[in-house]
Amino acid sequence: MRDPQIVDEIRHRLDIVEIVADYVALKRQGGRYAGLCPFHSEKTPSFTVSRDKQYFHCFGCGTGGDVFTFVMLRENLTFPETLKKLAERAGVTLPEQKLTPTQQAQRTAVERGRALHKRAVELYFQCLREDGRARPAREYLSRRGVSDSVAVDFGLGFAPPGWEFLATRLQQEGYNPEELERFGLIVPRQGGEGHYDRFRNRIIFPIFDAQGRPVAFGGRVLDDEVPKYLNSPETPLYKKGQHLYGLNKAGPAIREKGVAVLVEGYMDVIACHQHGIRQAVASLGTAMTTEQGRLLLRYGPRVLICYDSDRAGMEATVKAGEILTALGAQIHVLTLPEGKDPDEYLQRHGADSFWLAAEQAPPFFNFCYSRAAAAQDLSSAAGKASVVRELTSLLLAMPSAVEQEANIQWLARELRLSEAAVMEEIRGHARNARAPGMRKENIRHTISASAPAWSAGDPGTQAAFTAPGDAGAVDGATAGPESGAERRQHSANRKEQAWRYLLYWMIEDPDRVRWVFERLGEEIPRAEEPLGEILAALTAVSDEGGGGSLTGRVAERLSTNNAKGYLSALLVEDILCREPVIEDCINTLRYGWLTEEIASLESQVDAFSRSGEMEAMQRLLPRLAKLQQARNRAARRQGAMPFGGRLDQRPWYKGGNHG
Repeated sequence: MRDPQIVDEIRHRLDIVEIVADYVALKRQGGRYAGLCPFHSEKTPSFTVSRDKQYFHCFGCGTGGDVFTFVMLRENLTFPETLKKLAERAGVTLPEQKLTPTQQAQRTAVERGRALHKRAVELYFQCLREDGRARPAREYLSRRGVSDSVAVDFGLGFAPPGWEFLATRLQQEGYNPEELERFGLIVPRQGGEGHYDRFRNRIIFPIFDAQGRPVAFGGRVLDDEVPKYLNSPETPLYKKGQHLYGLNKAGPAIREKGVAVLVEGYMDVIACHQHGIRQAVASLGTAMTTEQGRLLLRYGPRVLICYDSDRAGMEATVKAGEILTALGAQIHVLTLPEGKDPDEYLQRHGADSFWLAAEQAPPFFNFCYSRAAAAQDLSSAAGKASVVRELTSLLLAMPSAVEQEANIQWLARELRLSEAAVMEEIRGHARNARAPGMRKENIRHTISASAPAWSAGDPGTQAAFTAPGDAGAVDGATAGPESGAERRQHSANRKEQAWRYLLYWMIEDPDRVRWVFERLGEEIPRAEEPLGEILAALTAVSDEGGGGSLTGRVAERLSTNNAKGYLSALLVEDILCREPVIEDCINTLRYGWLTEEIASLESQVDAFSRSGEMEAMQRLLPRLAKLQQARNRAARRQGAMPFGGRLDQRPWYKGGNHG
């Protein structure tokens, strides 16, 4: 249940500063409050809260959001749980959701399933510690170096030999066989009546969700019986690809350190925690899913993958890395020597050696390059081309253009090729193939907007980079690539400044949103990401109408962490909005639109000229000349004044009424 009006009512009644102050010692700094970030380790405060905007942002780790986001992250709660918690604090009564009989039956079944698993954990745990039949299991854990405190912390248990240990006890406590089977604890006898326990004579590893509730089990044999590991099937409580083993324990450490250690198995996680590597989690099998990746990145942006160093582990590393790369994670890969898994390595070498090895772990892209290069003859052109093709899908899956370009530059150096040659190879491959996770915008961005595409002889590109007050550029004088880049940066900075200022000013007021876009009319320049995503969300929710917090609705629409972080960082700024500055921003954006339109027309004129389509070219020239004149007038009037530099705001185009 997520009623926007109730969410807004709670948000309105609560003060984020008071909520955050329950967890963080805040100190007032002007119009904001600052303290040590509760989501990562730091010595100098970079965590900021704005009472005015009711937002928080950490400039150290990038975490940010509203009061709901803060409590969800800090308490590791789902949104419904957070809503309930904050509603109680705000004195808001949540309405009872009306359920159909089917929905009510499903809810009851899930609640009984949770109670069932909780009781099963207790029975297995008690068996391990008190039952004589569990002695081999206790000796096994002792040999594997698992301490008593760690065994208790992870709720380890034992399913004794026999057929009905769990089934008998749970049925005596009122559970029926059908629900035990539905939640995967017992299985029906083949060719006969009745059921028997799924887990028998195995050490039991309870699997908890991120909130610490048991949802499934894994069982390991004590001898050479197969299967070595047996897991719960998928049930109404448990979807394998949506959980990470150990996350309920590792979450706070991942937030504190900003990095997760991703391993393969239960014992790897337990060994890591026993040796003080508290941010270790396992993907419950080697096939990591996108859902697991998203879940993990809620806690921190960096991941150290440390799967087993055998062939299956390396292949699983590549798959997990590809998924995490597409989600924007910063990934390193630790390959342990001698074919060891983390459990074996830590038993023999300890945590200090593990972290020393981790410091040398290469980035995931470098890891993939090494694998690809090892299979090719890099003295040949064909071998180099194969390496580039193999890495193309990974490059194009990177959501960050900067990261893409940096890796392309690195790859070109490694292969002793020019960046242009590598780019062209990627471009050709991208036209013919779409890799998993490859997005259209990533392909377009990589091919058309990266540095090699700039050219001193491209008038359209130069015009697009022109800044107000740069008379030489406005008049179309030629310039070298360096000055063009500088102008581009200057123009982009002013345009971004203008969008940021306006966004801060209008985000809580739909009337201001409408006013700004009515003033701009059709003259709206392109906004770079993540500003573009935020502005699109703002205009969409403003057009929809309705009550409630505009900021909250905008935040809910954002799909990328980049946009969410950008917005939260902006909202905790202490900006004094003044009318002259608003006018400057409007005019700056109009100027940006003019330069973009002129660049587009010049590009079309050039293309028609090259192809000999003179009639089509002639049709464009009058509009091009008109826009160039308007740009020149605007440049002379606007100059390079800082925002708010003139109290007597000059009119747009021919003066008067800013219109």
